Amino acid sequence: DDHGASQAQNLKLASLLGYFRRERPCFDSFSDRYLNQVTLVKMLSSRVVGGAQGEDAHVVAGGAVQWVLCNDGTVAWPAGTTLRLVGGPVVICPVVQVPEVVPGQTVDIELEVKETEDASDIFYSLVTPDGQPFGEIAHVKVEPKPRVAAKPAVVVLASPMDGVEGGIEALQGEVKSVEWVLANVGQVPWPEDVSATLIYNTPGFEHLPCSVKIPAIEPGMTAHAGLSILMPEQAGDWKAMWVVASPSHPEFGDILLAEFVVGDFPFMDWMLASEAEADSFSEISSQAPEKEAKKLSAAVAMQQHHFFGAGEVKYDDEAENESLVSLGCVSGMSAGSLWILELALTNDGTEAWPADVALTCCFGSGMGCPSVSLSGEGVKAGETVLLQMELTAPEMPAQTAWVVAKGEQCFGPAMMLSVNVQ
Repeated sequence: DDHGASQAQNLKLASLLGYFRRERPCFDSFSDRYLNQVTLVKMLSSRVVGGAQGEDAHVVAGGAVQWVLCNDGTVAWPAGTTLRLVGGPVVICPVVQVPEVVPGQTVDIELEVKETEDASDIFYSLVTPDGQPFGEIAHVKVEPKPRVAAKPAVVVLASPMDGVEGGIEALQGEVKSVEWVLANVGQVPWPEDVSATLIYNTPGFEHLPCSVKIPAIEPGMTAHAGLSILMPEQAGDWKAMWVVASPSHPEFGDILLAEFVVGDFPFMDWMLASEAEADSFSEISSQAPEKEAKKLSAAVAMQQHHFFGAGEVKYDDEAENESLVSLGCVSGMSAGSLWILELALTNDGTEAWPADVALTCCFGSGMGCPSVSLSGEGVKAGETVLLQMELTAPEMPAQTAWVVAKGEQCFGPAMMLSVNVQ
């Protein structure tokens, strides 16, 4: 009818004049005079004035989307008005109750987004109780979370040191067989380049396997790593450490430790006594005092972590022994964060360290610090040198270790650092 057409025409004119008011201030006086002469219908309207706006508005699945809606109409939104999904999959609550907002006021809407593997465009509109949509369409693009590539993982299920106190008993010159059981606790197969590599041994503990190939097993499976080790021809405590590692995955790995307490063969005393009786020259010769064997060794005298923001360090004293020193477990940092580790190393051996000795990463990525040169001069027995290590937090929880080394020869304990990132 004529009355309905007139109302529709007034509505269009009001919308047009509202545009001129916002975009062309010079038309304000004209629009005011015109509106005073036109009887307008009640107008419901809304506009998105905050939160997700524009064609590029997006939110990551699992997060939340926020809109700020303004009543830019001439009347309050009626009771029972809802914000409803009008386009796209149901990854956000499809119906949300909205309060009665009077003209000029705003309302904040925040909705949680469900997890999804597909990107999608979502559209919402305000709807009256009788099902009539009104106002500007609210839009957001939902994007799936970036997929983190699964990384290989290993854990030692069984060790020859389990239940052994002090070390495995052995005899001089004996060949001892030891075995570890390793498990793939990750979600992907181990890489083809996995091996167990010798990273530490007591000086004088020679003829040790330097590298042992480990089979690339599937998730949930176990592998047996066995070694045959020739015992030294001297009594004492002897230790060796291998690291299960992969050059293509620096954060992959675990430590294999073997410790032996070597005694004498039963006939060793008899052999020595017989040799002494047969050699009369040795009996009458002057007994020169035995010279103390020269020994390269190192000890951690002090360590201190310096964080530039969030970060803390805890220590597990029970995990330490003569072959392994903990540099702590760092937590509370985000991936890529930098921090400083000050480390004081003491020459607790009987021989000066060579000038080209360096603190070298033997396991893991080194967290941005694969090697640190020492003073450039030989460190004498009893002296201490202070090192400063600039470290970077990894993307995933990881472990890494360093040893004091000269080329392929290392001495002193392995120094292990663990990091749990946020």
